[in-house]
Amino acid sequence: MLLPTVGIEQIFNLPYTKEDFKLVHHQPINMTVIPHAHKHDFYMILLIEKGSGTHTIDFKEHEVKDQMVFFLAPGQAHQWNLSADTSGYQILFSMKFLLSGSQRFPYFNLSAAPYLPLKAAQYQTLILELKQIEQEEALADDLYIDLIQTRLQIVLLLLKRWYSENFDVHEYAPDHRIINNFLALLEKHYTEHSEVGFYANEMSVTPNYLNQVCRKKAGITAGDLIRDRILLEAKRLLSLTQLDIKEIAYTLGFNDSSYFSRFFKKYTDISPQEFRKMNN
Repeated sequence: MLLPTVGIEQIFNLPYTKEDFKLVHHQPINMTVIPHAHKHDFYMILLIEKGSGTHTIDFKEHEVKDQMVFFLAPGQAHQWNLSADTSGYQILFSMKFLLSGSQRFPYFNLSAAPYLPLKAAQYQTLILELKQIEQEEALADDLYIDLIQTRLQIVLLLLKRWYSENFDVHEYAPDHRIINNFLALLEKHYTEHSEVGFYANEMSVTPNYLNQVCRKKAGITAGDLIRDRILLEAKRLLSLTQLDIKEIAYTLGFNDSSYFSRFFKKYTDISPQEFRKMNN
């Protein structure tokens, strides 16, 4: 049985017409501990005003600090353990709430660091933008949805600018376009195709060139990225569902559950059964 994917309207009991966007100011946050991993069907940005603890995203633990932002894309597993005094904002929105023609935002890529420490001036700028959104929500006139969409775009672009200053993001370089296209294809086909040649052929490049670009931009080969994506989904399915090992293996494109178990243990040092027990 699959664990239900949580929607915005389920968290905040919103009517259907408001399920695509929500801004919440926590003073302090109302749920300081989420002990078990779960996933959403929407994007989430968590701005920590002050507080401490840990935020685990796709089974990687990150330290929570003052004036820090966390990014979560649909389908990612997360849980947290925060101090009782943690305060901040949650911005939750669906893909369809974004303005048409919106740019890519690097911090939502699965291979990207899902956090950003803010400088004091950046933090104050972001707070001002969020207060403007709060004002539009309170006004709720004929144009407020359009204005919130526009202000959300400003927030996302500001975060993109600051994120690019902290991390190696050169999305308009040819190599960056290639790896972005590869990652997009991988997201669509990783359960069906685990061979580098398939993706290289789809992109009209050679497997060797694709591996070179991935090693240059991501530090690992295309084959490694394919393997890591399959392992990530295996971990999600083991933690978030009650599917048995054979069903998980089949879902991920393995015809033999024993081979899947050997594959999983080779790269994680524990069996699928042990991983499930540790994360439940």
